[in-house]
Amino acid sequence: MDYLLHRQIASAIDIGHALHLTAADIRHHLAILEAEGIVEVTRQRPSIGRGRPSSLYQLTRQASSNNLGGLSSALLVDTLQSIRDTERKVFFNRLARRLIDNHYSPARRASQRYLQAIQQLNRMNYQARWEAHSDAPRVIFSHCPYAAILPEHPELCVVDIELVGILLNSPISQTARLQPNPHGIPECIFITDNL
Repeated sequence: MDYLLHRQIASAIDIGHALHLTAADIRHHLAILEAEGIVEVTRQRPSIGRGRPSSLYQLTRQASSNNLGGLSSALLVDTLQSIRDTERKVFFNRLARRLIDNHYSPARRASQRYLQAIQQLNRMNYQARWEAHSDAPRVIFSHCPYAAILPEHPELCVVDIELVGILLNSPISQTARLQPNPHGIPECIFITDNL
């Protein structure tokens, strides 16, 4: 359950690797948790090569019971109502800066900046990585820490854009928002507008 709480979504194989157990053992426990309403199958991940698709599990709303999403949503609505539309970008930039470690300073070399940014993002539970591409490097999030309130507040993606931009010291564009990768895991992708 702790693994699913932090990863948001995973297959029995993913959980088995993390816990050093077989996928069969994990499926047995997931079946019990599913019968008790603690986890649920959200979709199927296509198999790579031969074999059946893998079920992807997540905690049910009941299992992840807290009201942090409700509190965050209420605070965000209240704050945004008091800010003019022209000031929202500044607000989201300030919010992103508050999320970053006060002692953070981007490295000079681009590759070091990316590594440093990924470490910072992963401390914030984004499950981030970066990939080199011919057009521009990409920062990829495999987890959205705001998933509980994102449907009501899609503007939180602006916070992510500002956050990545600050960490990389570069203007950023978001090219994908919660788009499933080949393994069926939703990802957000960001690229630098210039290096």
